[in-house]
Amino acid sequence: MVYKKYNLLFLFIVFLLTFNFAYSNAAVENNSSNIIQLKTSTPDEIFKSGEFGTPIKLEARIDVPMELSLEEALNLAIAQNLDVELAKHQKDIDKWRLWENLSHYLPNYSLGASSQRFDGTFLVGGVFAVMSQTSNANAFMRFDYPFFQGGKGFFNTLAANKIFKSSRENLSASMKDILLLVTKAYNQLLREEAQLDVLAKSFEESKGVYELNQALEKEGAGTRFDVLQSEVQLAEQEQSFIVQQANFREAAINLSKLLNLEQGTHIKPSQADLTVKKLFNIDRPIIEILKTAFDNRPEIKKARLEYKAQRNYIAAAYSGFLPSANFYGQYGGTGRVFFHRTKISQVIPDAIALDASGNPIVGMINRGRVLEQTNLSDITNVSDVIKGAGKPFLASNDDSLMASRFIGVQVGWNIGEGLGLATLSKISQARNQAKLYNTNIEKTNQQVEQEVRSAYLKVQTTEKLLEVARKRVNAAAEALRLAKLRLENGIGINTELLNAQKQYSGALGSQVDAIIAYNNTQADLLHSLGLVSVESLTKK
Repeated sequence: MVYKKYNLLFLFIVFLLTFNFAYSNAAVENNSSNIIQLKTSTPDEIFKSGEFGTPIKLEARIDVPMELSLEEALNLAIAQNLDVELAKHQKDIDKWRLWENLSHYLPNYSLGASSQRFDGTFLVGGVFAVMSQTSNANAFMRFDYPFFQGGKGFFNTLAANKIFKSSRENLSASMKDILLLVTKAYNQLLREEAQLDVLAKSFEESKGVYELNQALEKEGAGTRFDVLQSEVQLAEQEQSFIVQQANFREAAINLSKLLNLEQGTHIKPSQADLTVKKLFNIDRPIIEILKTAFDNRPEIKKARLEYKAQRNYIAAAYSGFLPSANFYGQYGGTGRVFFHRTKISQVIPDAIALDASGNPIVGMINRGRVLEQTNLSDITNVSDVIKGAGKPFLASNDDSLMASRFIGVQVGWNIGEGLGLATLSKISQARNQAKLYNTNIEKTNQQVEQEVRSAYLKVQTTEKLLEVARKRVNAAAEALRLAKLRLENGIGINTELLNAQKQYSGALGSQVDAIIAYNNTQADLLHSLGLVSVESLTKK
């Protein structure tokens, strides 16, 4: 009789287990999609709904977002970033310096005019005092063509050309740097928003567990302790969400600064960019990859051009030991006034003393004087000319400018400024400056190689971590599904479900981080190779 009772009990237990297994399979089919692909509200909708209580007060309006894709952000950076603007201005400065040097191959033209009024007594030659009351005018047009200056102009022009090309490479490097920074800042914003989505999903999961434990407590199948545990985890999710909200805004502020936008702009990144982007194939020998970097990095080109420019400055410094030659010419005039003026004046000529026959009187002139004589009144007149005794007449005179012109070549040789020490010092300075730039080339090459090798390793590492993160998400989702089913069917415990939920939330966050890290290392690799562009960063 006892044996039959045990048989019946055994059959009843088998029936319950079979029913529970069937029910569990049905629950798996009905609920698996809701656990792994849970439909959640967007962060903005959650902020508005008030599910987390009163959120922190943000300094930007999240209800007026600026939707932005990565490609749009990169184009904005090229057009508006201030560092790019500075590099463009420097390029323009160096361009006009080149034109300044080219202008030295052209003649110099000058025009001049002066007008003076003389009235008073002037000492001529430091000896004779002369009374004058007149005016003087001068005008000229001159050209100078310094066709040889020891080669200084030629080599300075070559150096200016290299510097201009160097500034273009500097602009290219600045643009590539900004594209990398904007890509990382955009990915960071994308990551923070994705983490908000993960926390929102986790919050809804925690809320579901909390409601489930409340229902089990009412039915007598759960405890108050289970409810409190679920409530604590729900509060933790709310706390994390509020902190993540601030992180999201900080990432938006950083991106706004790089894009030169109003920092109060609430930027909403495109979720389409949260995908794994393989931008460069690393299945090539590292030597080939390094050669690509050395051929394309603008920093290396810039350093080489600066070295070549400095070599030209050495040659220009030697010009101090060589002669210079100037071809010049001038056309001008001197007179009393600038414009034509005919001046009519009365002239009273001197008269000559005549004899009775009308012939000039020739007389001896006594020019001698007694030694130590101080009275000059008895000296005989030096001629028989009678001052102002002639017949007056009118005379006309044009006192405007009288033309003059000349042309010539001037050659000079300033041999050794400061006994040649100044020129030798300039040559030595230029040589050491060239050595400095040559060392900078080697240093830049080392830096580029280090960046390429580091980016190469990081790409491989993050690529492996992507696969690990995917497996972790799948395992955590399955563990959460089973833990929930076990609790619903009375064969699991609440702590098991809470731990599974935390692991699933952490796995989702880890997968987001793995995607962002992989995309960032791909961008780093492109930058280290000098291949960064809007097209290369956004290709599908």
